[in-house]
Amino acid sequence: MFLSMPGSFFLALSQERRDNRGMNWMAMNWTAIICAAVAYWIIGAIWYMALFGKIWTAGIEQHGVKLQRGGMGAKMIGNFLCNLVAASIMARLIGRTGITELGYGLKLGAGVGLGFSATALTIQYLWESKPFKVWAIDVSHHVVGCIAAGGILAVWR
Repeated sequence: MFLSMPGSFFLALSQERRDNRGMNWMAMNWTAIICAAVAYWIIGAIWYMALFGKIWTAGIEQHGVKLQRGGMGAKMIGNFLCNLVAASIMARLIGRTGITELGYGLKLGAGVGLGFSATALTIQYLWESKPFKVWAIDVSHHVVGCIAAGGILAVWR
């Protein structure tokens, strides 16, 4: 429920919710979060190495970008760290919403994947004029990764 104050809005929470608003990072299930991040990362590896790598590379190079093979280790680590951040925030959302069932976790993951990842990528790709196939591969990777993370985190609490 939103209550109006002159010039601002604030969320009216029950006393129990007000006392538990901070992020208690130590109380989160880090084993589940790391596993969700690994699953997201593995999906990306399969997506870009086995399934769509050649199509994606051709699309990127068609756009004028020359991919460099060097530094793959650092890129993979950076990718995993981003997956870890995404999984930890997803865990926080799941914890705050009280989701404990697989179906709802999958739906939340789909919502996050479509609502945040897909829209952010779409905005960027519209301005960069990248090929549609590159957009489709990138967006579908993040949507599937978020769905997997949501499912894992919902049932492993």
